[in-house]
Amino acid sequence: MDLNNSTSWKLRAAARVSLLALVAQAMAPAFAAAETNSLTTITPIKHAIVIIGENRTFDHVFATYKPKKGQSVDNLLSKGIVNEDGTPGPNFALASPSSAEDDFADKY
Repeated sequence: MDLNNSTSWKLRAAARVSLLALVAQAMAPAFAAAETNSLTTITPIKHAIVIIGENRTFDHVFATYKPKKGQSVDNLLSKGIVNEDGTPGPNFALASPSSAEDDFADKY
């Protein structure tokens, strides 16, 4: 196989791959439209993503979340630690802080 024939073959293959990529990119919106949700909504928002930063726990974000009927959640409200308005609940003492001390000489 000579060098010119090999280079020509590689160029034709690269052109075919590029053409295929362009066709796939052009058809992508059609496939995306076929997957749309048939339910109508007030806004065009379909998904909500919650990003919780460092040192944020479930209790910080969902402490007073009330689940729908038939569902349950283990949070501060369900344990009675806080009331719906965020004030201390009847079991507030369950939330008392605790600590650990290292009494070993190796400091580990």
